[in-house]
Amino acid sequence: MKTLPLLLATLALPCLMHGQTVDPTRLGTFTMYFENDVFAATDENYTNGVRFSWTSPDLRRFGDDASTGGVAGFFDDIGWMGDSSYERNVAVSIGQSMYTPTDVHNPALVVNERPYAGWLYMGFGLVWKNPRVKNTLLFNIGVVGPWSFAEETQRALHDAMGNRSPAGWDNQLDNELGINVSYERMWRIRDRRGHGLDWDFLPYAGVTLGNVNTHATLGAEFRFGCNLPDDFGTGAISESATTPTAIEDPYASKAWVRRFGMHLFARAEGRAVARNIFLDGNTFGNSHSVDKENFVADLSAGLAMNWRNTKISYAFVYRTREYEGQPNGQLFGSITLSFNF
Repeated sequence: MKTLPLLLATLALPCLMHGQTVDPTRLGTFTMYFENDVFAATDENYTNGVRFSWTSPDLRRFGDDASTGGVAGFFDDIGWMGDSSYERNVAVSIGQSMYTPTDVHNPALVVNERPYAGWLYMGFGLVWKNPRVKNTLLFNIGVVGPWSFAEETQRALHDAMGNRSPAGWDNQLDNELGINVSYERMWRIRDRRGHGLDWDFLPYAGVTLGNVNTHATLGAEFRFGCNLPDDFGTGAISESATTPTAIEDPYASKAWVRRFGMHLFARAEGRAVARNIFLDGNTFGNSHSVDKENFVADLSAGLAMNWRNTKISYAFVYRTREYEGQPNGQLFGSITLSFNF
């Protein structure tokens, strides 16, 4: 019982600190994601994920972005993407994910476990939002197989940590071009005013189509803390992730005015899965595969801190079993670090 008062006192401490106005340069938001099961002392299944993302400052039209406006501007006149009252952002990203069976030191094919697989990709995204809702449309294109360089990445990580190198990557999926299109809509149930201890609730729904992943998603995030940032939550790496700080006006919001904020968050997400290349195997050829579970859930909880133009978060994620015969679900850690410039 003594833990709860101590936790509340810790979250309330930033509320006692004095604010300070910051005059930032408007260059957008840069975010680094890192996910690994080393935080759970394992080396299996979804074993590593890295993503670097950049999101533009708020735009009146997608075509106003100097870097990608020539492409993004084609979407300005699509009616279902909202009227002129929405703030808009353009996002680009690059990432890599890797998947292995349980025993990475066995050079033979592990028939009853998931295939070795890597996914190296680039993403182009569009965000349109107001204080109550955020829409994200994201196109990812990349390669599955040896050209993803997942084997080289895992070997380098093992060498850096002084561990034995994995031995089974000769059994990985073959090279395949991957294309995914994802749409997600997130709502902010509570529109906060002012600062101090507060909470909000962020439900969302989405769909992903492609030869890498095809699934429907339903989830929600709850946050409680001091000086909550004016954003739409802290998600893990997903097909529709751009940045966790797609703020409606990051240069005037309290996230800039207050020096420090801290909050706890919990997120639950369910997916109805029709296609997962990392379990189903290659689309256009014979490869190792396992029978996937059609319903998968992620449960996560973590802590986030925002300091002036910077936000960092850590979450511990539990993922239910993804394929038939998988002994247990999986635990991994997720770190995000964002800078508003």
